[in-house]
Amino acid sequence: MDTLADKGPGIYTVVKITKPCSKFYQLGIVPGSKIIVISNDRGPIIARVGNCKIALGRGLAKYIVVK
Repeated sequence: MDTLADKGPGIYTVVKITKPCSKFYQLGIVPGSKIIVISNDRGPIIARVGNCKIALGRGLAKYIVVK
């Protein structure tokens, strides 16, 4: 399965998180939640989770499995 770090702009559903991290839960990134990737160029991934726009480092994004 692909991780968020592998995906381009689009709408994705979180399938699982492979490394528990309280930051994900604080941001609302939990299995079943929707993530809208706005930009996945160089640097952090810019995404929208709920009503919040976030910048997520690639190191953390590789732990978020999406479909």
